[in-house]
Amino acid sequence: MRPAILFATLAVLSVTSGTAAAQTLTARTVRFTSAALGGQATFAVLVPAGYDSAAKRYPVVYLLHGGTQNHTAFAARSWFAREVTKRDLIAVMPHVPPFAYNGAAGRSLPVEAFVAELVQHVDATYRTVASREARAIAGLSMGGFGAVVAGFARSDLFATVGAFSGAFGSGREARLAAAAAALPRERAPFFYLACGVADPALSASRGLAAVLAAREIPHQFREVPGAHTWEVWDPQTLAFIDMVTARPGFAPTS
Repeated sequence: MRPAILFATLAVLSVTSGTAAAQTLTARTVRFTSAALGGQATFAVLVPAGYDSAAKRYPVVYLLHGGTQNHTAFAARSWFAREVTKRDLIAVMPHVPPFAYNGAAGRSLPVEAFVAELVQHVDATYRTVASREARAIAGLSMGGFGAVVAGFARSDLFATVGAFSGAFGSGREARLAAAAAALPRERAPFFYLACGVADPALSASRGLAAVLAAREIPHQFREVPGAHTWEVWDPQTLAFIDMVTARPGFAPTS
C-alpha cells in the first residue's frame, strides 16, 4: 500500500533541460507507521529529475537533521533541490524526535532501529537500488551523531556514513569508541567527518577521527573554516553527496 503523500512547502524549483518544458521538482513529505518511534513517522523525499518517467532504480542518501530541526532542514536550503535532483539519487530526510537523539551514557537509542525501518519502507515504496553499496547516511550536529550510531550498528545497510559538526561529546565518546571496537574492520563503512575550526564540537570530531584511525577504519576527516552553522553544513553536505556518488556501487541501474 502506497503511503499518503503530502506536498510540503519545502524546496521547489523548476529545472529545464534543452527545449523541454520546465519540470517542478518538490520534496514530498511522507508518513508511515514506525514501531521504533511508537507511532507515525515523517520523512521528506526528493527524487531525481525524470524519476516519474524513467524505469531506473536509484541509490539513496539518508540525511538526518540536527537536534533543534526537523525533516525540512536540508530541503529548505536554496541549493538543495537544484543540486540533488541532477545527481541521479534519491534523498530521504526523516524527522527524528529529540528523544531519539538523546546520546547520554546508558541511554538506549531507537535511532538505529528507526533508520532500519525507514530503509525497509523506502526500498518497498520507491525504485531504489537495495544494496549496502547504494546507501549512504549522514547528518549534521545531533544528526551526525545519529548517522554514526546507525552506521556502526547497521553496517549491513550502509557502505558510507557522514557527519558534519557531529555532536559526539557530552558523554557520547565512550559509546562511540565501544561501537567502533565491536565493529570488524572488514565490515566497517567508510566514514566522512567534517567540522568547522571555530566549532566547539571540533575536539569531539577529532576524537572520533582518532578512534577510527586507531581501529584502521577507512575515513576522511576535514577541518574547514566556520562554526556550528550552515556555513559549514551547506558545502559539506554537497561535498559528501559528491563523494558518495563516486564510490563503487553507488549508481542507478536500469
